[in-house]
Amino acid sequence: MPKNIRPWLLVLALTLADPARAADPRHIQALNDEALSLHAAGDYAQAAQRYRELLPLLDEHFGPDSLEAARIRASLADTQLARKQFKDAEASYRDVLAAPATDQAPLLRADALNGLASALYMRRQYGKAEPLYQQARELLEAQPSPPPERLALVLDNLSSLYRTLRRDAQAQRYDEQARKLRRQQNSAAKDHP
Repeated sequence: MPKNIRPWLLVLALTLADPARAADPRHIQALNDEALSLHAAGDYAQAAQRYRELLPLLDEHFGPDSLEAARIRASLADTQLARKQFKDAEASYRDVLAAPATDQAPLLRADALNGLASALYMRRQYGKAEPLYQQARELLEAQPSPPPERLALVLDNLSSLYRTLRRDAQAQRYDEQARKLRRQQNSAAKDHP
């Protein structure tokens, strides 16, 4: 989901779910907006702090297994990965994947699988990372129109993994798929300015 839409959906969901319990959706919205801005600016430490402030509010309102809470946990995990807190990121991505609501959000699940695989890859646990990258790829490819940037990222990660493992033929295959996907995306962008 585009990041610029996510904040409005969060407030709408909070308000519609139970208006009486949505005591101050503006506060939740402000925290979410701030976290997204900090994250986009690369200030992962502050973004993580805002995500941590949001989690109890979402857990209380929707429950800890909700899709809303899973999305914020995934964002927190992304900041941990960016900050090279690989064990923390691994735990956070596993929490996201364990949330029952994630089964209904294949793109979120694919992102979490890719993130978890990356955390494992960075800790040189290549055998554990490979099937997770493959699962993320399969989930994305099964979508009617998978977001090309997400699929290209997973393909790039698979290529890197296979280069590390010196399985160059497989690495090259995923490199070619990622390049083809990017060419198609660039061509489509030129056709529709």
